[in-house]
Amino acid sequence: MSIRERLYPGEQELPVLARHCSDARYVWNLALEQHNLRRRERSQKITYNTQAHELAEARKETCLKEGSSAIQQQALRDLNQAFQNWWKSGRPLEPGPLRL
Repeated sequence: MSIRERLYPGEQELPVLARHCSDARYVWNLALEQHNLRRRERSQKITYNTQAHELAEARKETCLKEGSSAIQQQALRDLNQAFQNWWKSGRPLEPGPLRL
């Protein structure tokens, strides 16, 4: 079951929501690139725990520390869940034709 709600953010909430979306997208793309690099190099398997630790370290040194750690960690969890769902589906590694 899912619940859909419409947001009506005020002028003060808009920059905060934009920052959350930006941080989540950045962390997702960075974590995905790490997965792709390690797969190409055939190096050690990357897990949510290793990426969460690396995120904590990155937050100390980058502008990510200004954003919400909960939003950023959720992006990692979502990516991890997406990979688990994908592996369970048994689909091939190479992308196939787009199905509508």
